[in-house]
Amino acid sequence: MPRAPSEKAVEAEKLFKQGMAMVDIGKKLGISPGTIRSWKNRYGWDLKTSKKNKCNVAKKGDKKSATLQKKKRGGQPGNQNAKGGSGNPHPSKKIAPDAALKHGVYSAVIMDALDDDERELLEYVSTDEEQLLIEEIQLYTLRERKILKAMKKYREQKGDVTVADVTRVEQKRNFDNEEDKAEYERRVKEKIDKGDRLPGNSYSISTHTTNKDMIIARWEQELSSVQSKKTKAIEALSKHRLEKRKIENEDSGQEIVDDWISAVVEGAEGI
Repeated sequence: MPRAPSEKAVEAEKLFKQGMAMVDIGKKLGISPGTIRSWKNRYGWDLKTSKKNKCNVAKKGDKKSATLQKKKRGGQPGNQNAKGGSGNPHPSKKIAPDAALKHGVYSAVIMDALDDDERELLEYVSTDEEQLLIEEIQLYTLRERKILKAMKKYREQKGDVTVADVTRVEQKRNFDNEEDKAEYERRVKEKIDKGDRLPGNSYSISTHTTNKDMIIARWEQELSSVQSKKTKAIEALSKHRLEKRKIENEDSGQEIVDDWISAVVEGAEGI
């Protein structure tokens, strides 16, 4: 896979496509013209623009000769896409949501569904890949600690049975209008004043118990899942840093080569 051009090389290519001479580009960016010339040859700046919208088409009735003609807009003759239909060349295969988000297909729909607080929050979300991985590892570490604390709490409990969950059930009354609600509250107050009813509303609680070893086993399963995701995030961060360091070293080494090429080319031009 070819190495991506540096920021200065990208800027130099933009200026070159705008029609600026290599000498002027070198003066503006502080780079020798020989280095810019080597970038031009390495990344093929001329090839990207010289044959745009052109293709070899044989003349009708003459198979030996061919002329350069501009492509017509839309599907070309013989192309499967010329028959119309979906933009997906494989209709049976669904486009992955991640790919759609990457190309902005659903971004407008998502933004329309966000409220003001969520939009404001998005402005503070970092787009730096390394920072996002670090924050992900931190969140997994916090989750890991909470699970360990929960497991410790159950292990320290006496006995084999522990409370799994508690359910509270209340009786509610619906009213068609505010007048009915006010009349109900008035009659309840009368009964309370006469002593026919105690104040407050009644409710019931149901408690479910289970073996604490089963709860600990579920926490251990969750802990294993969190630790696995944390390990993958750490590996991704390590890989990202290695690739970043490799690119920086390649750029540094390539600049030395570019300067050497520049000196040789300028020396040859002087001769």
